[in-house]
Amino acid sequence: MLSLLSFGYANAQSQIIKLDSENGSFKNFPILPDNEVFAIEGEIDKSIKLVEIAISEEKSGKDPVLYSWNRSLNNNSESFSVIITQPLKAGATYDFTITTFKSLETEAKKKILGNILIRSHHLIQSEVILKKNEIRVNDTKGLIKGLNEIAHQGIALQRSRNGIEFNGLSGLVESEIKKLNKLKIKNLMRKRKTIEKDSISVAALNKKIDYLTELILTEIKPFISSELVEQYRKYVITEVKTRKGNFTLPINGGLYAWNLNSNINNVSFSNTGLTPGVGFTLPFKRSFSVKGKSISSLGLSLGVLTNKLEDGNGDRYGTPTINLPVYGALGVNIFRVIRVNAGVLMVSNLDNPTNKLKFLPTFGIALELDAWIGVRK
Repeated sequence: MLSLLSFGYANAQSQIIKLDSENGSFKNFPILPDNEVFAIEGEIDKSIKLVEIAISEEKSGKDPVLYSWNRSLNNNSESFSVIITQPLKAGATYDFTITTFKSLETEAKKKILGNILIRSHHLIQSEVILKKNEIRVNDTKGLIKGLNEIAHQGIALQRSRNGIEFNGLSGLVESEIKKLNKLKIKNLMRKRKTIEKDSISVAALNKKIDYLTELILTEIKPFISSELVEQYRKYVITEVKTRKGNFTLPINGGLYAWNLNSNINNVSFSNTGLTPGVGFTLPFKRSFSVKGKSISSLGLSLGVLTNKLEDGNGDRYGTPTINLPVYGALGVNIFRVIRVNAGVLMVSNLDNPTNKLKFLPTFGIALELDAWIGVRK
């Protein structure tokens, strides 16, 4: 009894995957657990303030799932632990990117802003020109895209421990750029000499460029002013496999709706009812989610209803030989234990053997559990 309890307790614990920071790999080349929570742990320097883990399924084309460890105020440990809460698929291959970050001093923050300022200023100067008495933008959309790229590239290696993000320049910057296009400065040119006109035009243009650059910086400053950290080391670990899945057969039991039409004295009657049914499901490989809720399996269900159907004449319906209605349905498994099916019932009038088979539409909701019938694939 003690041995069994110890074995059960050991298996109930989440698996821990250890990072080897020297070799940039996982220790002992582990096989990842499937469909269960696990932890990634590793040793770090006390100066590390943030650890970010990105997990992507190989060749799936999906965006990586991100997790992070953020050092608390009084935490001086030399290790981190990240709980991976989104279960991985059985028999799949994953890539991991583990990145560590150190704090940024005020001078380093100023340098980041300065670099963005200089590059933005040069780009605006190259796109904004004087044409006669107007200020024009060569390519408005291209300028907005370029400014966003400069901003994102300038802070690509930084993260905010306060959770502040820079998601791109706002509509205010775009609006100001559009206003800048074809801005007329005729009123400044009246009764001026040619040399004076040139200097005034250039001064007006530079003023607008400086204003636009300062506006861009005000949108990035909230991110820069937060508790900022900068990338220190990155570990890229590829082609890590999960365990192969158990071979299981989902069995289910629930209620199925049906409708039978019958004629009594040349009058048509419609009979409907709900009848219990039991069966099994052949699940498809693909799974998907809707609004964050798990819809884990699309599959084909086969089974029988536990009672015969009866119409208004009192005739009983089932399938010859087994004398019970047989169903085949396509459905989805929701929240792991509920199956929703839609398909057909195959029945024949048992009180009139000459009648042909009928196919009746049916809809059912069933409780579904996995019956283990084999070893791992």
